[in-house]
Amino acid sequence: MAEENPKQQPQQRVISLQSISQEFLGALQRNYDMLAFNLAATGNVTAEQYEQVGALTHAMPVHQIHASFENIKNFAHGLILRQTLNDALAITAACMDQCHLLCNLIKNKPAAEKDPQAVHQTIGKEQDAFARSPLTEKFELFEKRYGITNSLEDAVVSLGIGFGTLLRHKGVVSAEDVDENGELVFEFKTVQISAPAKEGESPEARLVDTRRPFKVGDQIDLSNSEMLSIYVTLTDFFHRLFKAVDEYGMKMIAEQKKNDNPSPSDQ
Repeated sequence: MAEENPKQQPQQRVISLQSISQEFLGALQRNYDMLAFNLAATGNVTAEQYEQVGALTHAMPVHQIHASFENIKNFAHGLILRQTLNDALAITAACMDQCHLLCNLIKNKPAAEKDPQAVHQTIGKEQDAFARSPLTEKFELFEKRYGITNSLEDAVVSLGIGFGTLLRHKGVVSAEDVDENGELVFEFKTVQISAPAKEGESPEARLVDTRRPFKVGDQIDLSNSEMLSIYVTLTDFFHRLFKAVDEYGMKMIAEQKKNDNPSPSDQ
């Protein structure tokens, strides 16, 4: 008779800045790779291949409205754009949620040691509310609660506005989408080669800022390189966020040590 396995105890999830960075930087790379594959696939398909694959079943739901190659190619590009923005925003929101939780745990660590149940309930309520908050409010709460800001906030917020425009107005920019200058601006981080590669070495490169403005009435349409640059931009945004969270954690640890061991002058 086989010996029964003892009941396994549920494992507690350990939240750390390292685990958060590995998870979400990895997610960015996977999405970048998938986007590159989709762009390559749609860019290389021919009209003949499209018709050949469409004829595999020898029947269509309504062949009278079968889309032409050019129409379906444009539609596919628009679909990839919407999906890219949706995925990028979802990863960003989830990353900010986890960083907020980590900051909240650090901030409330002394209180949790005295009354863990009450503190964890409070943290849970705050975290649920934060997770439901829109991106702009998440940035405001980070600054208000932890003094954390990010210079790429506008770049991330513009992605959210652009995605909303694609959903509500089929990508046509309206007056409610633009800033005080009458523009909806997408900001990207792109890699610029500053010096050619020497033999056996990599070329010298640096991140530079690029802008893509849209005015009222313009149709939002990003090039392949601009869509890929969204993930390069978010990589920089994440690194800045992780650095700020790390600095906040170090600051709080120092303050907690100081409170636990006050100097004679503080007593």
